[in-house]
Amino acid sequence: MVWQVEKEGRVSFLVGTAHFSPYRFERALTQLFQRGEIAFFEGPLDDETLSRVAQYGRQGEGGLSVYDALVPEVVQAINRHFDDRLPHRSAESYLEYFRAPSSGFMEVHARGVRPWMALFTLWSAFLDWKHSLDRDAFLLAQRLGKKVCFLETIEEQLAALEGIPFERIVDYINRFGRWDSYKKQFINGYLRGDLEGLMSRTTGFPTRCESILGERDRNFFERLQCSFEKGGGVAFLGLSHILPIVRLFSGSGYRVTQITL
Repeated sequence: MVWQVEKEGRVSFLVGTAHFSPYRFERALTQLFQRGEIAFFEGPLDDETLSRVAQYGRQGEGGLSVYDALVPEVVQAINRHFDDRLPHRSAESYLEYFRAPSSGFMEVHARGVRPWMALFTLWSAFLDWKHSLDRDAFLLAQRLGKKVCFLETIEEQLAALEGIPFERIVDYINRFGRWDSYKKQFINGYLRGDLEGLMSRTTGFPTRCESILGERDRNFFERLQCSFEKGGGVAFLGLSHILPIVRLFSGSGYRVTQITL
């Protein structure tokens, strides 16, 4: 999931990231950083900022409740799946769970939290993958002494998350019985580099919406363009941003080619 972006001999790279991943990809990331000097990420990935995001996400009392909107049988199925156990902490979101599970998994993690927090908590716990390409690349870039830049503020990210349609979140969680199939389709498609296939099969994922894409894609492109004109940039963006941004770079005179490391 790597694209070389070239213009007048100056080369940069776009990387379609898996926010949750079973693999570290450290060798491939190291090769990329040997060819670039500046690492770009969607937003801040340091521990302090991620803790702020988690804390904000838990402040959902009085708002729309995913738990109350779900089909009761789905709530029961999810509780049975997790057997009231806390999930492993995600490398990408670093969600911290301080409350003991006095009842079921859903009662703990979907009540009194913001809808997007409930979604990502459930999805990351279900995947049970220990890595995040974004977070791993961020830490590696720091270790290698690369310059790190973020394409948006945490406030912009939170505003985008708040804009995910509530109905899409509820619909996706209500399809919990299909999640195992979705999980297998994602990792198989990702490892094959089949971006268009993945995009066609994941149209129902809640983040495939205007709040997350649309204007953010255009902003990412504009904030990357100056650096990519000089070359030496490596930008890590979620998969759903890649095709629109590839089109924007191609339309601006860049040659964009998917490559294998």
